[in-house]
Amino acid sequence: MAKQPSQAAMSRYSKDKLVERLQQKGFIGYLIFLIHKQDKNTSDGTFAWLKEGRFIIDKPAKNGVKSVIQNIIYPSGHYLSDFHFIAQFWWVMCIGIISLGWRQKDRLTAVLRLAIVGGFLYLLIFEGGRSRYIIQFLPIFLLLTVFVWPQTVALIQEKLSWLNINKKNI
Repeated sequence: MAKQPSQAAMSRYSKDKLVERLQQKGFIGYLIFLIHKQDKNTSDGTFAWLKEGRFIIDKPAKNGVKSVIQNIIYPSGHYLSDFHFIAQFWWVMCIGIISLGWRQKDRLTAVLRLAIVGGFLYLLIFEGGRSRYIIQFLPIFLLLTVFVWPQTVALIQEKLSWLNINKKNI
């Protein structure tokens, strides 16, 4: 689309591609395509760190704080897989907290949820297919995670109350 000479040509190209895909895949096939695209948008908690390009070519420093940081994020770092694991763990935790915080019904959380849905729709329609694009919506996810945390804890305590767990320990 970027190779099109004008805005009108880009618009025509987009419409033609959408019609072509619908004819090629059918409506159900296109829905399956969108579900797969959404999965690719949200499944990687590292936001595709180092999956495309090799912009860091240096080796990590030998010692010091700089060495520790570089060993965590550089492609040749000793702890890169640990970074990937921790990033994915926190991403799954944030998504889980947001999902379980559905009882929070104030206006701010409604706006943040709407912003997330809008972000997902934007990525499905215009870009997406890579988790790196979702990083632009990360502040919304983090804010919503913080705001729904108390309701999530309350829901978990309620569901686990049959275990006779002391609620102050959770």
